[in-house]
This record gives sequence, structure tokens and C-alpha cells, in this order.
Amino acid sequence: MADKVMKYITMPSHWGREVRHKYYSQGSDTLAVVFPGRNYPAELPLLHYAGKTALEYGCDLLLLEYGYQSARVDLKREEMGIIEEECGRALSSVPGYERLLFIGKSIGTVIGGRLAVNYDPSVKLDCLFLTPLPETVPYIKRTGGTVIYGGGDPLFSEEDTAGISGLTDVSLYKIDEANHSLEVGSVNESLAVLIVVNNLVHEFFRGALGS
Repeated sequence: MADKVMKYITMPSHWGREVRHKYYSQGSDTLAVVFPGRNYPAELPLLHYAGKTALEYGCDLLLLEYGYQSARVDLKREEMGIIEEECGRALSSVPGYERLLFIGKSIGTVIGGRLAVNYDPSVKLDCLFLTPLPETVPYIKRTGGTVIYGGGDPLFSEEDTAGISGLTDVSLYKIDEANHSLEVGSVNESLAVLIVVNNLVHEFFRGALGS
């Protein structure tokens, strides 16, 4: 395995500000791609540790930034397609990989899910959906993957899980009482949940990489 090298992939965006995607290369044939949440960038705990886990498993890593985040403005619903297009451009800017691992949080599960179902079928692709939204469900049904959600998340109810709970290619994990950030009551309790979630993230990588 080559030494790990980090560089920024800088691109223009619809929002008039350049985005800086962080790209870690260590000579892998597998790329993990992190799709942040609406107000949950790749530096926050769930995605930060998922990214570090990807590197531990020897994957290359692409941490995406959205144009509206760079511009410090809010996202309009009709702009979702623009984010998808810009994320697709970022993916096209890195070398061809034999395997892709998409890790999405909240709206990132929608964007990653859309890109996954339309991606080159000759590339192996596995998805990890962290706190998905109802709009993500059709993509989960098509891609399969690992889904981790909070039992106290107002944005994703038990009704939303009904369509995916019986699917053999979906591993579904509920974190009791956790909110949309997979946090619960006290800081220590939330840290304990983070450890549980990261163990599930390890399972995802072991399954996807066949180790």
C-alpha cells in the first residue's frame, strides 16, 4: 500500500463559490465517498469516524463539500439536482476504481442513492445510509446496503422502514431513542452510541470488502 497523500480537488459551483473536496489516496482500488448531510459536514463525528475507518481499511477516500455549504447559504429543495450533478463531476475527476463505497448522511443518502442507481453497473458499489430520509427509500430498495437510523428521529419514522425491513440485501439497524444526529441524552451516552455506530460501520466495511 502506498503512503497516504491528501490533496484538495477544487471546483467551481453553482453558488458562485469554489468547493474543496478532500481526497486521500493510498494506492487502493476501492474509493469510499462521503456525502454530507444538509448541515452535517464530513468533519462532524458520524462522518469523520466513518472516513477514518475507510482509511484504516486501506480505501482511498473522497470527502465531498456542497456548493451551498462553501457559500454559507441555505439549500433550496429545487437545487438538489445541482448538488447531485456537482458531486458526479467530483467523482469523475478521480481515477477509475474497481469498487465504490458510498457513505451518506441525511440528504447525502438521497444524493448518494441517486448517483448509485445510475452508476456504471460494471463497478462494484456498496452503500451505507446514515439517518436516511423518506426520499431515500426507493434508492435503498434498488441498491441494498446498510441503514442506520435513530428511533427518535422525527425525519425517519417506523413507517418509512416498512418497505425495506424485509429485504435480504438490506442490513437495518435502529438506535433506540437517538435523534437525527444519532445522539441521545447526555454527552457520555451519545459517545457510547457513537461507538456502537462505528462498530456497525466496521461491519459494513468488512462485508463490502470481503474481509
